[in-house]
Amino acid sequence: MACKSLFSICNERRCKGCLSNLKQNLLLALLVVGAVIGFSIGAIINGPVNRIIDPEKKATVIMLIGFPGELFMNMLKMIILPLIVASVITAVSTLNPEVAGRIGRRALMYYLGTLVLAALLGLALVMAIRPGLSDEPGEQKDVKEVKYRNLDSLLDMIRNCFPSNLVEAAISKKKTRYITVSAKSKTYNVTSDSIHLETGEEIIGVHSNGTINITTIGRKIFTGSDTVPAGVMTSGGMNIIGLIVFSIVLGIVLARLRERGRPLVEFFSTLNEAIMIIVLFEMWLAPIGVCSLVASRVGGMKDVLGAIEKLVFYMLTVICGQLIHSLIVLPLVFFIFTRKNPYVFMKGLTEALMTAFGIASSAATLPTTIRCVEENNGIDSRISRFMLPLGATLNMDGLALSRVVVTIFVAQLNEISLSPGRIAVVCLIAIAASIGAAGIPGSGIMIIIVLQAVNLPLHDFGIIMAIEWMLDRCITTVNVLGDAMGTGIVAHLSRDDLKLKRENDKDRTASQGLMMTGES
Repeated sequence: MACKSLFSICNERRCKGCLSNLKQNLLLALLVVGAVIGFSIGAIINGPVNRIIDPEKKATVIMLIGFPGELFMNMLKMIILPLIVASVITAVSTLNPEVAGRIGRRALMYYLGTLVLAALLGLALVMAIRPGLSDEPGEQKDVKEVKYRNLDSLLDMIRNCFPSNLVEAAISKKKTRYITVSAKSKTYNVTSDSIHLETGEEIIGVHSNGTINITTIGRKIFTGSDTVPAGVMTSGGMNIIGLIVFSIVLGIVLARLRERGRPLVEFFSTLNEAIMIIVLFEMWLAPIGVCSLVASRVGGMKDVLGAIEKLVFYMLTVICGQLIHSLIVLPLVFFIFTRKNPYVFMKGLTEALMTAFGIASSAATLPTTIRCVEENNGIDSRISRFMLPLGATLNMDGLALSRVVVTIFVAQLNEISLSPGRIAVVCLIAIAASIGAAGIPGSGIMIIIVLQAVNLPLHDFGIIMAIEWMLDRCITTVNVLGDAMGTGIVAHLSRDDLKLKRENDKDRTASQGLMMTGES
């Protein structure tokens, strides 16, 4: 009877797993179908829409086609605030302060270092390839210049990291205010037969008094640029970076409070689970939303083939970045710290990497990853079972890289010039928002978070989501590879600590045995 009940339990679990995979694959299939239908509708109506002469009628048609997609976008944006706060606090507060000693510090330094490398690699590729720009001859690039000084952009980023009011940070952020000033100049008279003009001087007039020529020279003396900073103002939009910083700090404090902070940790954990249920419900509406967004965007395009070309280059940029990071950057980091062949280590991860590519989930791949690093690569279980669950939550190299690429791509697509300060904000937001991102189904919300952080338009979201399901598998594979190679690096660096701890455990066990013998 016991064997029969155990067999029935195993069958029940297997059926639940199959049902879960079926639902996931069904959602993916519906998303692809929605994107294809949306693109087909957009391509069919593109000609008739562009032949509408009245701008008001044309805008109305496009607006009505995209109205369901607009509602879907509003639903996604509605949950960004609780999602960021709950997921980040839950992820950080679950770190055990006792375990996060030397091993924990090494793990976190590795995660942070590889995230920065991934973001910088994505930035370098998207700026070099420029997938969102067209270089066809005769095309006029009307780039919208942003009147920001680099220093002010940097100060705004730091200023927003420390909001003065959390409620205000949920709806607005601080921004340098500029005023326009006119350049000042002065004129003076010079009496000379030969006039030598210096830089910035110009001849205003020459007249003769009968004996000598009097030349009037004007010299423009600029006291500043056309736009100068004049204090700080409040601009619309969520202060995402400030909320992330506060959530990280609160999570660290709750972790250190241990049992006293447990009720608040449970609250945010429950809130996080509730938000995940809402997200899952909204993702089932994604096929309709994506269909509407793609149809409205493609239907209003003047050059559909040009847009497809840019989208293909965007995909190639992301895939190229993932390949470089996984085949060059991560192996190089592994070799520098361990002096071992990284590709032999990667060979032992083949099953985990194939699983990650197939199911597109770092968390679901975790059991396979643990088995591969322990059995195939001989990693100490104390390292693997601490680092891999932590990495599945915090270490998102592929995601950080792709979010930097997609943000710059959207800016290029809309011919918006980003200052170095705003590009730095893009990289920081992509890195910071990756914390806790493993619990977010799909990656569409992450795209909205980063785009909103730098005030970029969201009307290209549907087209990006139409191909995101393909890129997500590459991203997940790189995430799993980064987690696994991190265990190899930290295990190598912590081998003396593990040996010392093992000896201490043996001594403690021996002393306890002697005490029990003496008592008997």
